[in-house]
Amino acid sequence: MERFFEFWTLTFIPSITNFYQNKYFSAVRRSFYILLPFWLTVSFLDLIGNIFLNPIGLLMDKDGLNLGFWLTGLSGEDYLQSDFVQGLQTCKKIIGYSYSVVAVTIVGTLSSRLSEIWNADRTLTVLCSMASYVMSMSLYAAANETSSYFSELGFFSAFALTFISARIFSWLYNFQKLKLKLPKSLPKEMSKYLSNIFTILLTLIIFILLTIFIYQFKVAGESFLQNLSEMSIFQNPVFVLIYQFAVWFLWWLGIPGYGVTAKIQEIAYIPAQIGNQIGMSAAIFTEGFFEAGVIHVLGLIIAILVFSQHENWRTVSKFSLPLMLFNVQEVFIFGLPVILNPIFLIPYILAPMANTLVGYFAISWGIVPTFQVAVPWTMPLFVGAIAGTHSIMGGILQAVWLIMDIFIYAPFVITSNALELPEEKKAVKKVE
Repeated sequence: MERFFEFWTLTFIPSITNFYQNKYFSAVRRSFYILLPFWLTVSFLDLIGNIFLNPIGLLMDKDGLNLGFWLTGLSGEDYLQSDFVQGLQTCKKIIGYSYSVVAVTIVGTLSSRLSEIWNADRTLTVLCSMASYVMSMSLYAAANETSSYFSELGFFSAFALTFISARIFSWLYNFQKLKLKLPKSLPKEMSKYLSNIFTILLTLIIFILLTIFIYQFKVAGESFLQNLSEMSIFQNPVFVLIYQFAVWFLWWLGIPGYGVTAKIQEIAYIPAQIGNQIGMSAAIFTEGFFEAGVIHVLGLIIAILVFSQHENWRTVSKFSLPLMLFNVQEVFIFGLPVILNPIFLIPYILAPMANTLVGYFAISWGIVPTFQVAVPWTMPLFVGAIAGTHSIMGGILQAVWLIMDIFIYAPFVITSNALELPEEKKAVKKVE
């Protein structure tokens, strides 16, 4: 182990400072700094929708506090068909569309940054990316998939589509032969934008063709997953480990992992959760099993507070700790950052995979009950697991996960003390 960390320190740490200065990483990081208040707002709205506005949730349902009955005097089918429930569902649906706010802001902020890197007009790049995104959205709307498109999956879509559309536009923008020659008598500002009409037109045509291709690929992928769902592969621990690797590697790249893999959740793990809930199955891997997947990030925060000598990291960790109790990791992973940080690549993927294995054995050996109820993803850690398994053993399982994760992250945090971060270098220079 000592040789490994010596190799890690000599090989990777000297290059990390330069990596932080990478222009693409910088663009993504600065964009997400701007997005954080929107992202947190949506997270809190989602918490409100799932807890206070859910007519069959913990507050309103008869299996919870039964406030629905006390407020309406109705129960059963009469309660579900009441105007009160319809109103709550309408409000919850509106809150669900608040994810679109984040998706749209991703397009605007990231395309603006990319225009600087690729030497294109900022206003035209942003507008062209927005137009490309809206056209892509219309294809999903035509297929009645708008709500899915605007959920976490929309984050990934917006992120990927922005890179593609901004790259296409900026490349064509710098191709001078596409510029329309206009009379000099026209106002200068009008000529500046109007001369790019062919650039915009060609960009949108290319993007329309790409969108159709991507959508067809998506349909084929969903069909493949549907065929897989007829087998038991989704409950196979080897598949689940691969699945977890993909999820957290995507997160490390700055792409919401569970958003990209949302279709697997929809096809495999939500039905498994429903099967457990109605007593038709006893599946180990369900939606509830993965709901507190970010618990390992809390392990990293605690490891930093205990072992790290970097004041910037400790400050971000202290600020993020209360949010992590509600599974909100974005402030921490983008603020530290964990995203695209080579120091934490291995533990950020290893820790959730280790949690998956321990959870698999704990449930399969009968130590912990299966997850029977899907709770809101913003439900506090430990409490959500107890409610989901109807047993205190669910909370104990998460506590074991947390302790494991602290020990997995600790060696990497200790090793990072040898690294002087660019931000801290700047702070020292200012003091001097």
